[in-house]
Amino acid sequence: MGFGALMLFASKSSNGDIGIVIMLIAVVAGIALYIFAKGRGFSEGVRYGRDSEALRLAGERGALEERLRKVTAAELDAAARLEERSRKISESEAEVSSKLDQAIKMKLAADEYASSMRRQAMDTLHRAKEQAKNAYVLQEEELRLIERSCTSSHPNNAYIAEVWNGTYEAIVHDIVHDLEWRAEKTAERIERKFNSSARQWQYESKYYKLQTLLYESLFPELLDYATDESDHRLSPAAPEKTAEEDWLSDEEWDRLCSTKKSQLALDRYIASHKSKWQIGRDYELFVGHCYRRKGFAVEYVGMQMRLADMGRDLICHSNPLSSTVETLIVQCKYWSQNKKIHEKHITQLFGTAVEYAIAHKIELANGRLPHCLKAVIVTSTELSTTARRFADALGVEYHENIQLPEKADSFPRIKCKKSSGIFHLPFDEQYDVTRIVYSEGDCFALTVAEAEAKGFRRAMRYYVRSRRSSQPSTV
Repeated sequence: MGFGALMLFASKSSNGDIGIVIMLIAVVAGIALYIFAKGRGFSEGVRYGRDSEALRLAGERGALEERLRKVTAAELDAAARLEERSRKISESEAEVSSKLDQAIKMKLAADEYASSMRRQAMDTLHRAKEQAKNAYVLQEEELRLIERSCTSSHPNNAYIAEVWNGTYEAIVHDIVHDLEWRAEKTAERIERKFNSSARQWQYESKYYKLQTLLYESLFPELLDYATDESDHRLSPAAPEKTAEEDWLSDEEWDRLCSTKKSQLALDRYIASHKSKWQIGRDYELFVGHCYRRKGFAVEYVGMQMRLADMGRDLICHSNPLSSTVETLIVQCKYWSQNKKIHEKHITQLFGTAVEYAIAHKIELANGRLPHCLKAVIVTSTELSTTARRFADALGVEYHENIQLPEKADSFPRIKCKKSSGIFHLPFDEQYDVTRIVYSEGDCFALTVAEAEAKGFRRAMRYYVRSRRSSQPSTV
């Protein structure tokens, strides 16, 4: 409006110069107003665009936070399910182990009962035959006395004596036959009862065998702890040796010094017949020793946790200062050559490695294990063709036909604990639960002399014997 008024005033002015000036002023004022209005609109547009961008970024951040919350909830739910499944597996394994022990005890008791009943039957039969024999001897002696009496009193009595002799022999024969018949009937009755019980035991044995096979198919790690009937731990004639004194004679115990006692007991343990658990434990020690020689720090989880190890016998950590830092989840399987590692063992090992990654906040790479975490299986036998294909697909490393060395000094077995200053031998009570932490000064030793040279000693309770009052010699 002001610009239009100036133009109107300039057009009506009588003085031409004044009109021109007024028109110029009006033009300048219009241009200035135009520039001012355009600049204000630009700034408003910039501010509007900036607010829109901020709203968009805020929306994306909210979406990301919501997605992160869902992922965290999913991880917690997965961890809870894994923990619940592990608990159920542990309970099932404990139940299976209990039933296996019960079945073995029942079979041993049944064998012992059958042997006892058979011995009783044989004893009864022998006693009956012995009684019949004694009765026959006594009656024969009486018959001879009667015969001598008859013949000596009168010659005609010989005929009577002969008749009496035949009659008496028939009576004695009937008595002996009756005794033998009764003994045989008693033995048959006992045998029938035993056979009936034996059939029942066979049915129960078959049932427990099928049930055991089912549990072993569901939980193959139970095969590592299965024990044959020939295992010396189940034989009353060969009880398990759980103390140092069990490996030494009385003369050796009284004569040798403590160092030689412990070393001799260790040497005899290494050369002895071991249970499957002890052989598996030695295999884990050997494999762990191989990884320690490669520079890894080894945790012996299987030895400490047993059935609750979740399939992780060893956890090996590389040197943090090395160029490639990695963690190995190692499963050791010392099986006979006629058994194969199947694909279910590979998938279970991969699953426990994934659980380890989730528990330790290690991010998976598209559903696969990252380069810093690797699953490894070491076995004394071979993998099946399908198991190799599974291992290659899942990135599981495998080493086949790795046998235990025959030499006793191939790997150290003595555990040395720095905090207590005590070393433990494989048959000691606290051996399995003693955890070796290298950063705390713990270590392994090959011989007792080496352990003592490093400043460790035996626990004092191993020097005291319940059956003897003598103190160990220091010679």
